[in-house]
Amino acid sequence: MTAVTAPFFARTLRAAPFALAGVEAAGRAGGAAARFGRNQLADRRPGLRGVLDLAAGVGLTLATGFFAASGALWQAGACRAGSWAARGLGTPALEEAASAAAGAGRLGRRLGFERSVGALGGALGALLTVALLAVTGPRGVIGFALVPVALAVVVSAVTVVRGRGGAPPAVQVPAQVRITALRGRPLGTLLIGVACYEASNIAVVLLLLRASKVVSSSGSLAAAQRVALCYGIYQLSAAACAAWVGRVVDRAGTGLVLAAGGVSLLAAYLGLAYATANADVTVAVCFLLAGAAAGAVDTAEYTGVARLAGPDSRRAAFGVLAGIQSGGRVLATVTAGGLWTLVGPKAGLLVCGPLLVVATAIFLLRVDRPHRDARASRAG
Repeated sequence: MTAVTAPFFARTLRAAPFALAGVEAAGRAGGAAARFGRNQLADRRPGLRGVLDLAAGVGLTLATGFFAASGALWQAGACRAGSWAARGLGTPALEEAASAAAGAGRLGRRLGFERSVGALGGALGALLTVALLAVTGPRGVIGFALVPVALAVVVSAVTVVRGRGGAPPAVQVPAQVRITALRGRPLGTLLIGVACYEASNIAVVLLLLRASKVVSSSGSLAAAQRVALCYGIYQLSAAACAAWVGRVVDRAGTGLVLAAGGVSLLAAYLGLAYATANADVTVAVCFLLAGAAAGAVDTAEYTGVARLAGPDSRRAAFGVLAGIQSGGRVLATVTAGGLWTLVGPKAGLLVCGPLLVVATAIFLLRVDRPHRDARASRAG
C-alpha cells in the first residue's frame, strides 16, 4: 500500500503534505506501541502469539478494506493509521531472535539478512503495483492488497486451530542490571548519534509525494506507476545494501557505515528538493541513495547496539533503539510535512539537513569497533 499511499492522498483525496505526514506519524507511533505491547504480552504468555497474529491479520484486513473504500481524508487517515497498528501487533521481535541465534562475529550478517528479506518483500509489492496500475487506479491497488492479507489471516487461523507450542518465556534480567548496562559511554554515544539521524529520517511516503510532483506522466508509464517504480528501487537498494553492509560491520564496525548512510540520505534530500519537472533519472538516483541509507543504517544500528549492549542487556537496548527510531521518525515526518505545507517542498526536505550533519560527525567517532571490543574482552 505504501507505493500508492502518496498518490491516493494527494490526487484522490486532495490532501496537503502535512495531512499525509500526520497520518504516517500517528500510524508509526501506534505501530510501535502495538509492537511493544505484543512483545510484552508474548513474553508473559507465549501461547497467545498465534492469537495475536490472527488479531493483527484481521485488523489489517479491515483497515485495508475500509482504506480502499474511504472517500474522506479522516476516513483514509484512520484506516492507514490502523493498518500501521495492526502490522505492529503482528510483528515479533525478529531482531532479538536473529541476534540471539548469531555468534558475536556474525551479528551484522544475520541482522542484514533479516532486513534484506523484508525489503525484498516491499520491492516485490512495488513491482506488482506497477503492473496493477496499468489496469486500475490507486484505490483498486489497495483493494488487491487484501488478497495477501487474507491469506495471512487463513494461515494464522489454521495455526491457532491446530495449536502451536509457544517458546518458553525469555529469561528476564533484573531491570536495575539492564539499565546499568545501558549507561556505558560507547553505547550512549552511539544512541545519541542514532537519535540525531532518526530525527532526520523523513517517512518514505513524503519522498514518494515529492516524486509524484516531478516525475513525467508521458510515455508508456503513468505518473503513479513511476512513483511505484521509485518505491521498488528504494526497496531493492535497501535489500542489497543491508545484505552487503551486514558483512562489513562484522569486520569494521558500524561507525563508517552509519556516517556513509547519513551522507547518502542527505544527498537524496538535496536531489529531491531541487529536482525539476520530468527529472525522472534524478528522482530514481535519489531513491537509490535513500534506499541504500535505509538498508545500511537499519542494519548497522541494530548490529552496533547488539554488540555494545551484550547478550544480557540486548533486549532492553533494542527496546530503547526502537523507541528512538519511532520517536525520531515521527518528529522528522511531522516537521517536514508542516514546513512543506507552510513554506514549500525545499524547506520540508532540507529542514533535517543540519541534524544529519551532526549525526554523521558523531558516527565518525567510531564507538563500535569489533577488534577493539574483542581486545577489551580478552583483557578483562
